[in-house]
Amino acid sequence: MLSLLKHVPPSLVRVNPSSLVELRKRLDTAKGRWPEELIEVLWAYRCTPQSSTNESPFSLVYDANAMILVEIGEPSLCRELYDPTHNHQNMALHLDLLPELREKAQIRNLSAKQRAARKYNAKLCPRPFVIGDLVWRMASSARKKDGKFSANWDGPYRIREDTGGGAYRLKQLSAEEIPNTWNVSHLKFYFN
Repeated sequence: MLSLLKHVPPSLVRVNPSSLVELRKRLDTAKGRWPEELIEVLWAYRCTPQSSTNESPFSLVYDANAMILVEIGEPSLCRELYDPTHNHQNMALHLDLLPELREKAQIRNLSAKQRAARKYNAKLCPRPFVIGDLVWRMASSARKKDGKFSANWDGPYRIREDTGGGAYRLKQLSAEEIPNTWNVSHLKFYFN
């Protein structure tokens, strides 16, 4: 795994934040052992029910609860009551119900996203601009070219036209028109 990560640019590696938190907790005592600890952290993450779906990733894939590592070595009720024939019948039944379980989890996930969007949108204050207002424009192309120390905002520009839906056409102070429309989230008032 380490050899694979050496050749991947750091900007392309996406790591789950909760996995990083658990790794940091475990690595306080053993600094050089993160490859061994990573397996256990990932297993714990895959077996823990997620708040957005109320299901663990393992159960969404296999429609079964995974045994944790402690249950493998120690006697437990799950192992005591294990019957192979009964288990195969239950697994076949659960596999038939798996699409329904995934659909419920998807509905719960969408519901959680809608709640988060409502909470976020309740705090938003609309910023309507009027034709002729001076505004700053978010400088996205400059940041790629000049690096992170470049300016975040370009301007000033003048509002030329309100196209509706929070989109505006801009022109430079020299009256040269800018061809694209700009969303209100990428504009802010210019104060002298």
